[in-house]
Amino acid sequence: MTTACPICLSRVHQQLLDPQDVPVMMHRLYESAEQARKALLARLDMHRCCSCGFVWNVAFDPTKLQYDSTYENDQAHSNVFRDHMLARADAVLKAIPPGKSLKYLEVGCGQGTFLTRVAEKAASQLQSADGFDPAYRGLAPAMPSIRFHRHYFDQLTSQLLEDQPNAVVSRHTIEHVPDPLAFLRSIRRALANDSEATIFIETPDVDWIIANGAIQDFFYEHCSIFTAEAMDLALRRAGFQEPRIERVFGTQYLWATARAGIPEEATINSPKSVHNLTTAFVKEWRDRVGSAGAQGRIALWGAGAKGVTFSLLVDPTGAHIDHAIDINPKKQGHFLPVSGLPVISPVTSSSRRPTTIFVMNPVYLDEIKQTAATAGISAQLIAIN
Repeated sequence: MTTACPICLSRVHQQLLDPQDVPVMMHRLYESAEQARKALLARLDMHRCCSCGFVWNVAFDPTKLQYDSTYENDQAHSNVFRDHMLARADAVLKAIPPGKSLKYLEVGCGQGTFLTRVAEKAASQLQSADGFDPAYRGLAPAMPSIRFHRHYFDQLTSQLLEDQPNAVVSRHTIEHVPDPLAFLRSIRRALANDSEATIFIETPDVDWIIANGAIQDFFYEHCSIFTAEAMDLALRRAGFQEPRIERVFGTQYLWATARAGIPEEATINSPKSVHNLTTAFVKEWRDRVGSAGAQGRIALWGAGAKGVTFSLLVDPTGAHIDHAIDINPKKQGHFLPVSGLPVISPVTSSSRRPTTIFVMNPVYLDEIKQTAATAGISAQLIAIN
């Protein structure tokens, strides 16, 4: 990637973390510990723009990523996350004027989970719903008005649309894009010049990550991470007007709303300088994991990117952590990249009798307490951050 900020083009930036080689695909399913330990690595070198606060991996190489059927990051097995998705679906529908039909477009729709939620809630208000994602695996649409396209969305593939959309959603996609401004511009160009569409973007908030010292939230797939100010600037420069940005999901995510318009600039408020985040995080959590390991068996709750990163930062030799727990059945029976930790269900974990479980995301803590109790787990739960 370029050494200039992809959003404001400033060349003044600071290194946020100690550079390291990390697994390229955090959510890939590995069939054996041996296969997992041979996972492809690449350089993570996150820098923060001193003008707009945008954070990006200056060493990112998109050719190393390969999204296929072995990639699994579905979070909808959690009631907490499902409730969040339903709240976001409501937010989309509230933006459609009364009496108007919903003509919905989702860019980076994954397997269509959120799109389907919106369509179901819209009911008779739905005129059409199109989802674009090259990694879509071809599950049958739940309704005849839904169509999925195994393509990136741009001016060329926009010709597949039967209706000009009035709602455009892209959730947890832009952070995977090395040139997010070009990504937003391509969406705007694919809409009609006089489009009245509202765009909705959901993505991690790097200010939350920094404020909480949550460096397990930095990983290779997320090469572009926004502040609210950087998102506002990017949307305006891409041709979307009057951005409104709020924080959702326990303030961990940005939820940005804007309407199609013409490109414009915005004022940038330079953020405060931030110290390198690696040293303090690694020292604190290696000490806590070491102390817990002296008391008994340790597990991680969450076999996604956070769990992978945490295990490699605080227990690189595999001396303490015994396994990872995940409620997604598709992850169970597989292994985390590089560490080779087995991923098991809460019930299976109870038979291994962990005494301490480190919870990768504090927003799920109450739900995890209930699930653990039901599974017969009596371990101490410690939320990271």
